[in-house]
Amino acid sequence: MFKASLVAVMLAFSVATAQPVRAEVQSIDVLVVPLDKLPSYGSVVSAWYGKPVYDPSEKKVGAITDMLFDANGSINAVMLNVGGFLGVGAKHVAVPVTAITFTAKNNKSWLTINTTKDILKKAVGYKFDKQMGVWNPE
Repeated sequence: MFKASLVAVMLAFSVATAQPVRAEVQSIDVLVVPLDKLPSYGSVVSAWYGKPVYDPSEKKVGAITDMLFDANGSINAVMLNVGGFLGVGAKHVAVPVTAITFTAKNNKSWLTINTTKDILKKAVGYKFDKQMGVWNPE
């Protein structure tokens, strides 16, 4: 009984002496307002990520595994997974995003690049550092 009374008194004292919580208000220099209407755009990232890329003769040269953004938020390079068999011996190669184009024929579309698989296999390979969140040359 004494313990229960002591706990009740301590709880009442802590509630009575508690300082009100005050939220700090930070000044906002720039206010971002969500868009009511989408700006015109040519494609979405999901149309590229994980998609195979073909050479001009419609042979698969690799698949897009990542997209690299610059400080302004523009995509300036893509990482292609090239070579290998069932994931063994494959490497990641960086190519300018401007080198990848959409090709359409017979109501189908796919991504193409004006190069060959052999050229991409000879290019510098990159490995992703998960701790740092960056691609480094192998």
